[in-house]
Amino acid sequence: MNNSKENGELMSPTSSELKSKVVVLGLSQSGKTSIRQVIFEGFKPEATAQNPATVRINRKLFNLAGGEINLFDIGGQTNYLDEIFQQYKERTFTDVRAVIFVVDISDAANIMRSKYYFDLTLKNIGDLSETAGIFVFAHKLDIVPLYKRISIVKSIGDIFEVEKFDNVKIFGTSIFDNTVWEAMQEVLSFVYPRDNVKTTEIIGIVSKYNLEFLALSTSQGLILYSEPEIVSGVNFQRLKNELAKAYFPGIVLEQAIFAYGNYTVFMKEVDDDLIVTTIFPEKTGLIEAQDKFSVLSNQISDLFQPEELLGKAKVKMKKTLANYLNKHKIKNVKDLEIRFDTKIGVKCDVCGKQIQKSVLEIALENSEQLERGIKISSGLGTESIEIYPLHECVEGIREIPVILDNNLEYRRYEKSRPI
Repeated sequence: MNNSKENGELMSPTSSELKSKVVVLGLSQSGKTSIRQVIFEGFKPEATAQNPATVRINRKLFNLAGGEINLFDIGGQTNYLDEIFQQYKERTFTDVRAVIFVVDISDAANIMRSKYYFDLTLKNIGDLSETAGIFVFAHKLDIVPLYKRISIVKSIGDIFEVEKFDNVKIFGTSIFDNTVWEAMQEVLSFVYPRDNVKTTEIIGIVSKYNLEFLALSTSQGLILYSEPEIVSGVNFQRLKNELAKAYFPGIVLEQAIFAYGNYTVFMKEVDDDLIVTTIFPEKTGLIEAQDKFSVLSNQISDLFQPEELLGKAKVKMKKTLANYLNKHKIKNVKDLEIRFDTKIGVKCDVCGKQIQKSVLEIALENSEQLERGIKISSGLGTESIEIYPLHECVEGIREIPVILDNNLEYRRYEKSRPI
């Protein structure tokens, strides 16, 4: 799953790009950006505490195994919201697949103001994207005592009159527990209904292994399939970094194997942003389990066509990236295309975190303006390619300038710097 830099511009993407357009609205400081960061970008909840207010529209493209999410995070200050509903409603509300309207339940004084903008949202969605699903997140539920949570969510539902609309659902959410994951799973299930044929094929493959548990997820922990059913998974990138830091300093791990009670858990990224997690029966020996996991993970990967995993956005970006490199006179671009997906591993000098990014991932993160993430420099008769992977550091979001040669071979990287 890929995250991109902040973009506060108002954009007008083509309709073909927006088959998975999800719009997130709500008043300022209601928690919209924190939800996005925790769910799609792998942030720890505590790391979102000092988020600045979103300015205008922040559009981000996330690869979700088998597809992509175009997430539009709308600034919640009233002057921005008024601008959206008065001047930019067609850009914002056309071709929408789902709307997430976030209500800060700790801000009682502004509940009716939220209701005002929610009603405007309903009207514009009804006019421009009548088949869209609308999901109300009664957010910051963690501040409410357990015994009051159901009644608080019901009260918000009554005020927002959600029962009057067949396409509106309400959830109580918090980034500090599973509630926000449960709600987001509902949204994503609506945007990307489960492929029943593929589910049947998966069941057929795994039934012979007598597994205690199987899950397919994105690298940030969004569950695509699990048996038995679970709400949220493990952030695989963070887990690998923590294991490497604790046991294998300087090594980039391709899979994770660790104990869970009397069981052993196997996790591996079998293709871009598709994580397979399995738990074998307790009596299965480690070597036997490793062999079975290798076969099973390959079979699961084979179920997905390469272009399905890459997603249309990624295929399109490969062409855009090739054109960008050609324009800057990088040699042998056609031959380099097969290496666009090769991950480059570096380490943050501040927190020691292992970062793995490919040139293509950096391009996707900066799809609106490639120059923000990729720069070409010349000197002494050679060209260099610089990429700028972002990561969540103990000191906030930082980027690491990584310098490659014109064959995309790693040359060196500079000290990380704050964003």
